[in-house]
Amino acid sequence: MADVEPGGGSRFGRAAWLLLILSAALAAYFGLSSLLLPLLGAPNLYTGVDRWIVPATGALQLTAAAVAFRLAARRDLRGTTLAVAMCLMLGWLEMLPPVIRNGLDLGAEGRLTLAYFVAMPVVAVSAAALAWRNRHPILAAFIVTAPTTAGLLFTIAFAIMIAIYGF
Repeated sequence: MADVEPGGGSRFGRAAWLLLILSAALAAYFGLSSLLLPLLGAPNLYTGVDRWIVPATGALQLTAAAVAFRLAARRDLRGTTLAVAMCLMLGWLEMLPPVIRNGLDLGAEGRLTLAYFVAMPVVAVSAAALAWRNRHPILAAFIVTAPTTAGLLFTIAFAIMIAIYGF
């Protein structure tokens, strides 16, 4: 089995830990914003059942992110990967009521939403299955952090394009 300690000798192990912590931090941010925005920022943002589902899933996502931080502090790669997978599934669950109510728009931006809506459970469940068996823990960590990695790469590419061509 590979060295998966945060300060260990494996380059991939250190990268997996860094991406897991970054994913947990983003999940904590999204969970906190989902929890507080409908209650404090924009009280009429959601209507019907969304008014309570979004803050509830935000609170659960914040809790799962806190569990991920605790498990990362204890150097438990399997548990941290499972907690981050749970954060991904809670973020997907938060998106479910608007998709049921409005449907999936297949316009330009809608394709990205459709890809996210279909791919997120596949990514989270496959990473959780690999982490649960504990056979390839670093691969499971890379799979569960794939959305964060893609977002980070798109952000870097966008920043480079703005730096070259201006805004």
